[in-house]
Amino acid sequence: MARPTLIHELRPFQLNFTMRIRVSRIWRPQRFQSEIYDGLHNILTDERGDMVHAKIDESDYPHVLNKMEQGRIYDISHFNTSKIQGRYKVVNHEVQLRFNELTKFEPVEHGAPPIPEYSFHLLEFNQLGLNPKPQTLLIDVYGCIKSVIPEHQVLIKDTNKMEPKCEVVMENLRREDLRITLWGDVARKFDLETIRASPSPVLAVVTSLRITQFQEQITTTATNHSCVFINPEIQQAQEYRAEFSRPGDKVKILPPPPNRQTPEQVKEKTTISVSELHTLDPDSYTNQSVCCIASIRRFSLHSGWWYKACGTGTCYRQLTEDKDTNDLKCSHHGIQIPVPWYKVHMIIYDRNNQATVLIMGKEAEQLFGISCADLLKKELYGTELIVLEEMQKTADQTYLFELKFNMNNELFVRNIFPTHQASASLTQQEPTTTTPDRFLYQKKRNIEGSSRTVSLSESEKKLKSEEQIKHRTTVLPSSTMVLRSKELYEKKKAE
Repeated sequence: MARPTLIHELRPFQLNFTMRIRVSRIWRPQRFQSEIYDGLHNILTDERGDMVHAKIDESDYPHVLNKMEQGRIYDISHFNTSKIQGRYKVVNHEVQLRFNELTKFEPVEHGAPPIPEYSFHLLEFNQLGLNPKPQTLLIDVYGCIKSVIPEHQVLIKDTNKMEPKCEVVMENLRREDLRITLWGDVARKFDLETIRASPSPVLAVVTSLRITQFQEQITTTATNHSCVFINPEIQQAQEYRAEFSRPGDKVKILPPPPNRQTPEQVKEKTTISVSELHTLDPDSYTNQSVCCIASIRRFSLHSGWWYKACGTGTCYRQLTEDKDTNDLKCSHHGIQIPVPWYKVHMIIYDRNNQATVLIMGKEAEQLFGISCADLLKKELYGTELIVLEEMQKTADQTYLFELKFNMNNELFVRNIFPTHQASASLTQQEPTTTTPDRFLYQKKRNIEGSSRTVSLSESEKKLKSEEQIKHRTTVLPSSTMVLRSKELYEKKKAE
């Protein structure tokens, strides 16, 4: 038998050679928001530890299904190579192997060279997001699982369909957190029972992740190529077990958020008028919501429009400042890096009446089309008028609101959906409270105010920014997040 070809020697569009490899990973990806599968995929590793991505087309999948086992070593022949396809690469190699029904897999029982059982492209948490170029190589991460929000259904607003979602928070040796979001089939297959049954610490590798940025914090999102390995025996495992041996390192299983209804489910409910909202007894509606079709009149910023929230899971509780240390703390999750979160009072109306409701978080982000953190940046270098202008873009537009009472007996927006009902019909016979002269005066005053803001000198802008920064905490960039996490870790360790 001729010497097997090594992975680093592979070139696209080759035929007629043999390789001796270990099957390090097998997965069957399902396309996102679809029931269609995309064949069978493998990561193969050779004696040098190099990796290559192999694929079996869906048409050949039934005929090749039982020819390979994960972890075993094979001599493989009768296949071809091609260039890697798609936006992302699973491994750092330009070649993809293409197997079919005629490909031969000969198990190697004895005399095989030592080939690593696992092969990953592991990246440290503080290296995520450092590359300014668009991501092309999917990354793998390793760490201790600290918390899990189990699989739950969420509404994908672009398609109005429900999709499984699972959220995992992991920590590295520096006690830095990383949030990983699993979607679709990957979320469905996440082995929560194994995690529950495993002693602490529970270590894991999550593969083929896409780096994303949410509210200026680096997070990672699973792709349909992602796999989760629980407690794999890799080189880093011993050091991680020594570090995460405290009682507090046990995995926390957090409750999933309440099920969100689809637009169809909401529309099936009987809608009530704005006047009828005023007749509702909060004590009788503690566990149920109501629906109302109304337009937006304006927004009131009398009590602010955002707050510093806890970003752990779906907590979003308001953080309080420790008087002794000035640390921001969550009543459930301790010291936290704050996440800006919308909390806006909104006046809605129909033909006969108006009411004030509260819109928060993701519903407000959906309505305004801008994240709270991004709008906060705009205010930092402008005035509160900029915030109002962004919000008022939605004025006089008609929506279907699903409303519920909170603990303070305020109605808040639980769901919001655009409706084709013309807002003009709601404004017919509505007397305006602003005369034309007053409106022109307000418009002129706003323009003058904007001009004054634009004409500020650079030194005045800098002074204004510094003054505003003193009175608010913005989201920290990823590099600052790392330093902050390290400070908290050192502090906890000293205690």
